[in-house]
Amino acid sequence: MSSVVLHEEKIIAATLHHLFVLTKTGNGFRPEALFPSYYFPEIKALHSFNGALWIGTLTGGCYYIEDPINGVSNIKHFKTGAGGIGCFATDDSGNLWIGTRGFGIMRYTPANRQLVTAVHNRYDSRSPGKNFVLSLFTDRQGIIWCGLSGSGLAKYDPLKYQIHTIQNEEGNLASLPDNMIFNIFKSSMGHYYVGTQNKGIAEWNRQTGSFIQIPGTSRFGASANTIYGITEDDQKNLWIASWAGLMRLNPRTKRIVYFKGKENLPSEKFYTLIKLKNADSLLLMGEEGAAFFSLKDYSWQACPENTLHNNLFTGRYIYEDSKNILWICTTGAGLVKYDTRDQTFEIVEPVRTISVNARYLLQDGNLFWIATDNGVVIYDAKNKTIVRRILPGSENASNVCYAIQKDKSGDFWVSANTGLYRISPRAYTIEKNYNLGNGLSFLEYNTACAFTDDDGTLMFGGIGGITEFIPSSLKENTFSPAPLITAIKVNEKSARIANIHLKYNENFITINFTATNFSNEANNLFMWRLKGLNDNWSSPAPVNNAIFTSLPPGEYIFELRAANSDGKWAKSMTSLPITINPPWWQTWAFRIAAALLSAILVFYFVSRRVQSIRKNAALKQQMAELEMKGLHAQMNPHFIFNSLNSIKEMIWNNDKQNASRYLSKFAQLIRTSLEQSRQTFITVEQCVDHLQQYLEMEKLRFEAFSYSINIDEKLNISEVKITPMLVQPLVENALWHGLSNKEGDRQLFIRFFGDSNSLTCEIEDNGIGIRQSVKNKETAIRTHHSLGIVNIQERLVVLNEKYNMKCSLNITDKSDLPVKAGSGTIAVLRLSTK
Repeated sequence: MSSVVLHEEKIIAATLHHLFVLTKTGNGFRPEALFPSYYFPEIKALHSFNGALWIGTLTGGCYYIEDPINGVSNIKHFKTGAGGIGCFATDDSGNLWIGTRGFGIMRYTPANRQLVTAVHNRYDSRSPGKNFVLSLFTDRQGIIWCGLSGSGLAKYDPLKYQIHTIQNEEGNLASLPDNMIFNIFKSSMGHYYVGTQNKGIAEWNRQTGSFIQIPGTSRFGASANTIYGITEDDQKNLWIASWAGLMRLNPRTKRIVYFKGKENLPSEKFYTLIKLKNADSLLLMGEEGAAFFSLKDYSWQACPENTLHNNLFTGRYIYEDSKNILWICTTGAGLVKYDTRDQTFEIVEPVRTISVNARYLLQDGNLFWIATDNGVVIYDAKNKTIVRRILPGSENASNVCYAIQKDKSGDFWVSANTGLYRISPRAYTIEKNYNLGNGLSFLEYNTACAFTDDDGTLMFGGIGGITEFIPSSLKENTFSPAPLITAIKVNEKSARIANIHLKYNENFITINFTATNFSNEANNLFMWRLKGLNDNWSSPAPVNNAIFTSLPPGEYIFELRAANSDGKWAKSMTSLPITINPPWWQTWAFRIAAALLSAILVFYFVSRRVQSIRKNAALKQQMAELEMKGLHAQMNPHFIFNSLNSIKEMIWNNDKQNASRYLSKFAQLIRTSLEQSRQTFITVEQCVDHLQQYLEMEKLRFEAFSYSINIDEKLNISEVKITPMLVQPLVENALWHGLSNKEGDRQLFIRFFGDSNSLTCEIEDNGIGIRQSVKNKETAIRTHHSLGIVNIQERLVVLNEKYNMKCSLNITDKSDLPVKAGSGTIAVLRLSTK
């Protein structure tokens, strides 16, 4: 089968040359031939339209069958001039579109039976790319899509062609002679004229759409073909302001007369002119200034000297109000008020502060709508105040406006260099911008070149011809579907469009989107937000992607809204959940575990701290007790009693000098012992002084011993420190347990040596030795000895724990040492210094 169509609730199928009605039977269909004897020339397409069955053939053109379709007499041949018809489509306006095989695209309107053909024109970008049509399709918003052989896909948007553009057509002498239009004028006789840049003035027949270029301007020079202004006098003559000067056109004879200027007065380069209402004269303005021209005697007259500040400003448009006051739009001074009755000239300062360049003025009641280079300015002439300034286009776009017209519904239309703008007079806001995407063939228009016809048609002239349309007939784009997300990139890599779950470092996300509105799709607007990051919507913009960088872990919802080219927002929006998982160290499991571990560590360190405080307190207490014991050891009653007895004996023997000397030494020894007992550390020098004081007192008890204190030269005794009450008990022990029980020569050697980090003290005697002392000592003496040595050892343990001094005490009998000869004992005290 070549084609199948549902027509009037019947399924019609076609083979190459015949038609069949398919009737459902069980699980299949039974074909019944229509017109078995009728032979169609290679059927290609079937289409149901307007109650008739349309048939497109490859070689025989187009046919249609009216109801009832089973009558041969109802088969009609539709003349298209095309041999091959390949496809059909129906648009929303009830027109039939016919795709031909080599003859372009045709549109048939049954209401007036008009057939219009669009063929490829290499000079017209709006024409089909090729004339061979493979397929036609009407989408849900009424756009016709055309598949073309060798040219891809083309579309016809009905909304794009509502605005008519009149342009010069190559080879068509009846078309607009020049695309650069400076003026559009309608005479009192109903004739239309256009002023061009290069082709002079042309008369326009709007009914036929043809133009007739009026000859005669070029004979006054090429500059005479540049027409900026046209006006009419009471005799129906047209007066033309050209770049060459002033000309008059007789509409009946088409004769043009040139009026040469007067010396010292402006005579050429005119932009605008006006026929004064209450005077039979013209006022012309241009690059060279302003001048009056009398229509009675065709004479030139100078303007007052202060007019336009001696030509410092250039007039571009002149408007005369009901009070015969002239309002002049200038470049350089903005809007100027000129009262010809008393020849007063005044610059309208509120307007000038906004823009020094004004191009057109339209009066609407008490308000002046002024087109300036800085937007549209609405000026209240009565109160001399600015009501509003309206800027066309986007924030960074040009604000130049050229002309303003008001349509029958009350809306204002502004021509600019970015298209046309419709402004609401109630809200003073721009309701819509018309550009290349929705109907215009060009964007830039010209100063004061606009006209409104009696039927409501608006006309604007610009650099690409004439734009004309009836505002009330323009249809809005009501189709606004929900947007679609088309692509997602995560860290510059494509991702699947679904519920997105990402790692913590996959946080650079680009989301691309679009809307299936293909009417002026370049002006589709989008706005979005990422809930969970920011609940505020982005500003509406024709940007089809959103970029998020360095997103923190969390749960988000990307929400997207779209509006069509007419600003109609879709009722529904598109959402996409996005989850960025936190790193393992930010998960709740890790936080709970970390909290528990922290609690355990805090408990552990607090416990350790408490134990340390308690231990330090105990060590301090123990140290204090041991120091007290050491002091007791130094100040034992036997020593004090014997020392005092010796001094008393000296007194009894009347040895006053020695008694006084030793009493002083005893007092000094007691004071030194007490002072050192309050210090944690003393210098070696202080320790040696104390030992000498002690040994001198001991010599009072028995004189039969000698001693020596040797200090290593490398040892800085004034810097190196030692714990007090450690050496003296060892010295005392050597005297009373080693030397006191020996007969003969008794010697005591005390040695200090070491460095800045350690100190060694040796106490050596040549007494009876440890072994013999243990045998001979009595209980009292044994108790005394035991307490002194034990106290030193306990203090060394405390010093090691508290200060990490690595202290040690070794007491050795000399008989156990191979290098030492004789009897006696060696006590070695080692400790780190502070």
